[in-house]
Amino acid sequence: MVTKKQKETLREVLVKELSDIEERNRKSVHEMEDVMSNQRLEGDEADQSALIEQRNYALRLRDRDRKMINKLQASLRKFEDGSYGICDSCGLEISHDRLKTRPVASLCIECKLEQEQREERDKSIRRR
Repeated sequence: MVTKKQKETLREVLVKELSDIEERNRKSVHEMEDVMSNQRLEGDEADQSALIEQRNYALRLRDRDRKMINKLQASLRKFEDGSYGICDSCGLEISHDRLKTRPVASLCIECKLEQEQREERDKSIRRR
């Protein structure tokens, strides 16, 4: 059972992580704007390719951060409605150890394992 104090600690972790990611995104947007405004696709093909690859990498990181922001916000909403720490699939409580390891977890470990096995089966079927 997750105690009220443990939940509050987890909420603080979620809030801090959300704040950190949003700040990192603000900085990366400004850096990307600076790079793109100061550098056009000039130079040889290798220089152009390196610039494009650098931009694509930054965009992939921002996309990953966007997905994490969505998970963090969803977890914080669950605190508001009282459903934080409850498995979305089976409705049982998610263990404190799992939440401590992954505060945005929405599935208990058993349901997460089942989901991963299902995804793996689906991948193998699609490969055929």
